[in-house]
Amino acid sequence: MDSRYSVRAALFISLAIVFVLSATFAGSAEKKEYELKAISAWPKTVFEVQNFMKFLDIVKENVKKEYPGELTIKYVGGPEVIPNREQVEALRNGLVDMVFTTSGYYVSVLPVVDGLNLSHMKPWEERAAGVNDFLNAIHQEKANAYYLGRLGLDLPFTLFLTKPIESANLTGMKIRCSPTHIAFLKALGAQPLVIPPPDVYTALERGLADGYMWPAGLIRDWGWNEVTKYMVDPSVYNGVNVVLINLHSWKKLPERLQKLLIKSEEEAEQYAVERAQKHMADEVAAYQKEGIKVIKLSPEEAEKFTKAANDSLWAVVIEKAPENGPKLKELLSK
Repeated sequence: MDSRYSVRAALFISLAIVFVLSATFAGSAEKKEYELKAISAWPKTVFEVQNFMKFLDIVKENVKKEYPGELTIKYVGGPEVIPNREQVEALRNGLVDMVFTTSGYYVSVLPVVDGLNLSHMKPWEERAAGVNDFLNAIHQEKANAYYLGRLGLDLPFTLFLTKPIESANLTGMKIRCSPTHIAFLKALGAQPLVIPPPDVYTALERGLADGYMWPAGLIRDWGWNEVTKYMVDPSVYNGVNVVLINLHSWKKLPERLQKLLIKSEEEAEQYAVERAQKHMADEVAAYQKEGIKVIKLSPEEAEKFTKAANDSLWAVVIEKAPENGPKLKELLSK
């Protein structure tokens, strides 16, 4: 056999092997698997977290259809894993990759986010109005987090009581609340109590609290309907349940998986809003059957009640975030 031919053949085979190996390694790099560890501010069983679990299911299905095996989100638990008020700090430090929480639990880090309680927009409307882009920039700077969006809406905060009232005057009453509601309750003369949800039942039962602020359709998760006698109409504020991702973890994901997470969030938002609207109507009807009476304030007193809620919270947000507070208020007014 011609030696030159043998050399050429050997060279061709070597190049072919190199090409195949290169393609194999490139394919392996292309198909790199990513895992994100996720936690929630509340136990898996409560209504809000079920919205988050639906989001995780949507992500799983979208990954299966579009990029099989490339992304897994591992849910590791709720406040039993990391206390809810420490979760955003854990996210910032990279101890977890994803957190489902509420503004009241990290308002000390980003006081401006509490202004979302006063939004009348749906989550997709906030995204279209530039609210998400605005908040995302702040989260990246202050919390080392990517703001994926608001997940859950249309369960407004309601004042539940063990004693009746006739006006927007809560003087002398002890009301359990989150930090978000402190200024509002003080404006109405109440004494705010910031105590963990698991302790609320006992506080009401023993008369240590006269009531609490909580999303209207969600008190059954904690059994509080058993020790509640009244609910006040109107409700105020809109719960701010958001999905945050550690910024380093977000940047490690290829763009296609980032887009998949955003798309999955958008799908979950629609589900959460529709679910909340039905749940709210069903639960309020059930409360009334159980004997919880609705105290409907007169138009004049209702206006005082709502104005105190809105004015007090914007005042706090703008005082604590003098640059970003007015900007968020303007975006939410569009």
